Amino acid sequence: MASRGVARMDAPPTVIGLPVVLIVVGTRPECIKLVPLIRALRERGSLRPLVVNSGQHREGVREVMASFGIRADIELEALPPLASLRAASDRLRERLRAVIDAAAPARVVVQGDTLTAYAGARAAADAGCRVVHVEAGLRTDSVKDPFPEEWFRRRIARLAELHCAPSASAVDNLLREGVDPARVHRTGNTAIDCLRELVGTWADGDTAAPGTRNTVVVTLHRRENWGGNADVICDALLEIAARRPALRFTFPVHPNPRVAPRIRERLEGKRGFDLVAPMAYDAFVRAAAAAALIVSDSGGVQEEAPHLGTPVLVPRTNTERPEALATGFVRLVVADREHLVAAALTALAAPRRPPLPFDDAAPFGAGDAGRRIAELLEADVAAESHRVSERRHDSAAPPASPARAAVGP
Repeated sequence: MASRGVARMDAPPTVIGLPVVLIVVGTRPECIKLVPLIRALRERGSLRPLVVNSGQHREGVREVMASFGIRADIELEALPPLASLRAASDRLRERLRAVIDAAAPARVVVQGDTLTAYAGARAAADAGCRVVHVEAGLRTDSVKDPFPEEWFRRRIARLAELHCAPSASAVDNLLREGVDPARVHRTGNTAIDCLRELVGTWADGDTAAPGTRNTVVVTLHRRENWGGNADVICDALLEIAARRPALRFTFPVHPNPRVAPRIRERLEGKRGFDLVAPMAYDAFVRAAAAAALIVSDSGGVQEEAPHLGTPVLVPRTNTERPEALATGFVRLVVADREHLVAAALTALAAPRRPPLPFDDAAPFGAGDAGRRIAELLEADVAAESHRVSERRHDSAAPPASPARAAVGP
């Protein structure tokens, strides 16, 4: 296994004798969103979750898992820099296929729209293993925007046998694409599970009081904001800072070399700007809850911020989360200096709204998606086991005796 890029594999899955569910994780957001499912499966005890760190962002995944008290069962070597997205996908696909062949899982779970999710789904399909897609059905109006995320999630949908959709629009998208309704389930998003759990531990006064918020939290990492768009967004932030000098900007800088140097070149050392390393999940959520405004191209932030009561400007041309826009907390703003500055000043001047409650009316679920998906997995594996058992019984049954003609008196 080591020669195929597997750095560590714990005790074989056959030791416990339970059907194995292979859960593939490659990035920090994937890790956060799969923790509730891993926990739910471990608590229920009818399936064995086997967690794989794909190596895409190996150290980041390690850190996030450790913060939740989880360790990968299988850890692949760090993915080296490769010449193209295709080359990286092929490398991950090959490594994950070797893991699938060794573990012989009943199901392979992938999450979202990452390189790891796509490579994991392809590897599972190659091996004839059923794919479960968590956060299925998110769509924009263009396969090329955002790229490659939109391309990945549409391709994964063609490979998945079980689609765990986070929202009503995600269900509609899958049905419109011709996916069998029996394979589509609205589960909510597991990100809300983590958020609800964390917010539930806060005491009164843990976040800033109304009128004292003077922070803008910024994240920027999407491919469509590399290059010139990053420059425009940074220039807009500098103008906002000039107009509102009391503000401080907390900017966790993504380590991607395509974006980090541009951000540092424009904002490092500027008055009011704190450029920091990627923050731990709980620290980021606390900062977001205490902020006056968030500027972010992250999909997850669009789901989380309404439950924190913090307005969000999304510097993109579209979003796969229309329900977030409908909450009134999230607004799309084209990456244009004038538009971003105007939208930010308007949001900062508006009165603070109460956060959305965690309930069944919430657009991305009430915070119980991990349990719901675990139940679907149990039912799906049990149904397949029953079908296999029936086929074996039918094939083992003796042939029926030929009917005898009735003999008259």
